Amino acid sequence: MNILFVRISMQLILKTLFRFYHVRMISSFRLLLIGIGMNLLCFVSSLSAKAVPDDVTVFAKIDTTQIRIGEQIKLNLTASAPPGAKFKFPLIPDTMNGLEFVNRSGIDTLKSENGKNIIYSQSVKVTAFDSGFFVLEPFHFLLLKDNQLPDTLSTEALLISVRTIPVDTTKEIKDIKATMDVPISWKEILVYVIAALVLILLVFFIIREIRRRRKMPKPEVKIVVPVIPPHILALEALKKTMEEKLWQQGLYKQYHSSVSDTLRAYIEGRFEINALELTTDETMSRFRGNMLREDARQKLFGILQLADMVKFAKVIPIGSENEQSMTDAVQFVMLTKPAEESDFKELEVKQ
Repeated sequence: MNILFVRISMQLILKTLFRFYHVRMISSFRLLLIGIGMNLLCFVSSLSAKAVPDDVTVFAKIDTTQIRIGEQIKLNLTASAPPGAKFKFPLIPDTMNGLEFVNRSGIDTLKSENGKNIIYSQSVKVTAFDSGFFVLEPFHFLLLKDNQLPDTLSTEALLISVRTIPVDTTKEIKDIKATMDVPISWKEILVYVIAALVLILLVFFIIREIRRRRKMPKPEVKIVVPVIPPHILALEALKKTMEEKLWQQGLYKQYHSSVSDTLRAYIEGRFEINALELTTDETMSRFRGNMLREDARQKLFGILQLADMVKFAKVIPIGSENEQSMTDAVQFVMLTKPAEESDFKELEVKQ
């Protein structure tokens, strides 16, 4: 513990000296001070190293000690120990005494040449953006032991010189290097030619397809309007008239006109007789031969005759006559509708 305390104290003294004498040009006296400090630190490090086994070593190495502003150097941290030893590598900050640590690699392991030790290594990129001398302080490794306090192993401090680039302020500012014109290769030209040809072909096929479709005859669109059989229309109209309850409200003329007009429209669609423009007698006379069954003829004549009496003679029929007129109208339609339409149900007449 005393050795560790002395070592840390020497590091702090050396760090203070470097910060105090950190200038662009360094004198012989200052170099002497730095050298003495470095030797003392190395001496203390050697003393502390005796606290750990001889076959356990740690060290830090940089690939160069002199760089220009902004250049990067490679720092290698290495620890060597027998198999089974456990190390904890130092925690590297982002900055240290004006130096910046750009990136850190992972910890790699490999066997030593003699095969007795395991070597652990980590690579770190270091740079600086100011000129002068910078101290890379010792890095502290921890050698972990079972049920014991870990031993601390430290590397030597390193000195890095960062120099600036001399600039002649009397001359105008110029680019570092003039712009170069790179000639276009035939491969690049071929790419553009192929792209242009593909585009031209694509436009050609699109135009041809548009013209072809314009010349094609347009398909005829047939609108199919479903034809509702006349008897369906008549039954629906009679049902609507029945639901309006006209004669119950005293509207006898409207009621019988609606029933008779519905039958006349049905006759026009079913028998092609212009019954809406004919009188009752003229309408009945148009049914020749076996066009109508006798019972159907009688029902039709009774409906039309009663409707004429209500409309023109202002006769007021009794309730049963009104109901019978609707019943006969429905039966007339059902008796005269085409045979193939027999699947339609007969309209139930309810007054």
